[in-house]
Amino acid sequence: MTRLLAQLRTSKQLGWRNCAAVAAHRAALRAGFYKRRLPIYPCPVPEHLAGTGHPAPMPLLGAGRERCLAEADALLGGTATWFSHELYPVGSPPDWFLDPASGQRFPDGSEHWSHCKPFAGADIKRCWELSRWAWAPLLARAWRFSGDSRYCDGLSTWSQSWCEANPVNAGSNWLCGQEASMRLLHAMQAWQLCDTPGQGPSPTPLRAAFVAAHLQRIAATERYAQAQDNNHWTSEAAALFIGGSWLGAPRWAQAGRRALERSVLRLVLADGSFAQHSLTYHRLLLDTLAQVELWRRWLDLPPFSERFQQRCRAATNWLLALLDPLSGDGPNLGSNDGAFCYQLHNQPYRDFRPTLQHAALLFHGQPALASGPWDEQLLWLGLTPSDQPEADHQKPIQLFKDGGYAVLRPKASTWALLRLPTYRFRPAHADPLHLDLWHGGVNLLRDGGSYAYNASPADLAYFPGIASHNSVQFDNAEPMPRLGRFLWGDWLQLEAPLNQYQNNGTLAISSAYRGPYGRHQRRVEVDPTGLHWQITDQLSGYSHQALLRWRLCPADWYLEDQELAAPIARLHFSCDQPIRRIQLLQGWESRFYGEKTELPVLELELEQAPAKVVTSLDLFV
Repeated sequence: MTRLLAQLRTSKQLGWRNCAAVAAHRAALRAGFYKRRLPIYPCPVPEHLAGTGHPAPMPLLGAGRERCLAEADALLGGTATWFSHELYPVGSPPDWFLDPASGQRFPDGSEHWSHCKPFAGADIKRCWELSRWAWAPLLARAWRFSGDSRYCDGLSTWSQSWCEANPVNAGSNWLCGQEASMRLLHAMQAWQLCDTPGQGPSPTPLRAAFVAAHLQRIAATERYAQAQDNNHWTSEAAALFIGGSWLGAPRWAQAGRRALERSVLRLVLADGSFAQHSLTYHRLLLDTLAQVELWRRWLDLPPFSERFQQRCRAATNWLLALLDPLSGDGPNLGSNDGAFCYQLHNQPYRDFRPTLQHAALLFHGQPALASGPWDEQLLWLGLTPSDQPEADHQKPIQLFKDGGYAVLRPKASTWALLRLPTYRFRPAHADPLHLDLWHGGVNLLRDGGSYAYNASPADLAYFPGIASHNSVQFDNAEPMPRLGRFLWGDWLQLEAPLNQYQNNGTLAISSAYRGPYGRHQRRVEVDPTGLHWQITDQLSGYSHQALLRWRLCPADWYLEDQELAAPIARLHFSCDQPIRRIQLLQGWESRFYGEKTELPVLELELEQAPAKVVTSLDLFV
């Protein structure tokens, strides 16, 4: 009964219309509706490319060129990359249905996509990764860099192989509308690079047929994508708008424009926060909206509404606020499924500067950063910034109350993020009052990430749960009930508004929430130097146990009595109640999809309530 009531309350939070749309989609799958509406037929193979390609922009003839050619050579040599970090020898072209990690094959083109089960067996994302066609713009860049026809021929060969192995509407690679959208946009991106630079590619008959097949598939489940209230909606809307506009198909183009306006105004909040509490998904959002704006310009289409453009600018500002200026990385928030789409550069996966620079130039009209290797995709697109960025005027305290984030930045390279339990959309993680701390380009106190969708039950519980965050766990329970693989119930909310304090360089923020097993109030304070931090946790309402965790960067940490030290920092703990246990243990983090690595975790356990725990943290220069 308790679980049923939680499901009903959570359904109301999700929205009855969205729940009804998901139920209708599942009923249509069972009834065979999609199989009748979307028949299987041979996938059109885009025309083979010919010629030597246009030379790459001269400023790019350096390290970026060598990295691009090396990756393209590996691909044509039969070694492909999954999720920006896993390399497997799979042949050229590869088996489009193989998970090289497990050796398992997913349903191929012998059955309709509506019969495929995405979570029955190995991770479906390992099937989808190469079928997103991110290799297409990579090979196009290699061709532009070198003029070598091997890359042009390889692009044509891989495209033909995929189309022949994946009849339209058949097999796992047509299962998801968002995957079809990413594939379509990557294909069009490659064609744009290979045709006249700075313009949309020419709509040859077979290209047009390839695009139309994808748009028909995407449009069929548009309402289901909308019901997700996440990047499925924005991705599929972008594909409908771009593909439909390029084809001159008003029905799809207008549907895409309407869906983009609605999705961005709903999912991007006024402060720039995205409905999905994730830095990597925020990047995907901005990269998708950048594609929309580029194609709008290339096709000379009317601009979107002023409110739409304002949300794009706000989303860009949000990424700037949560970006570490020294590393280009940022907090490992929420879900991280390895998405790295529409990239025309070879910067690392966890470097968010290329996206920030691109979005700032498109939506603000000026760069956010000084010039650097993150500018490569601007040069490919003819968007070389003529102006230097304005001086960094970020405020010492930045609040994103709509999305639930507070940033303290006493110095440019020393800053912290406090994650607030403000869940307007379904939370990916149980992370109330999680604290991320960065110093000198190092993520000192860090989030655990999300690992993988088809992991073991233990990992599926650990990574999204409270144990994977710098917060407090009460009575060995999660702060919200787990209702499904991607769904928490009874979403938490702040008990009181966020408080902030700023005086003579000292900064402080505090907030609190009350969950089913206890109340947690956290105050974070930093002195003017940025080197001394104090975190005060006031805990009450628990019955048996309160467990404070600090998840630390890998280093030579040494614990003695109530002090923990390493070359980068020292932490001292005090409490007004007896400390039952203070211990340095091994934990896990996942910075790339499908990868988990060890990291040290400090646990401080209390029995008596209420209690006040003070963590004093000194950073070393």
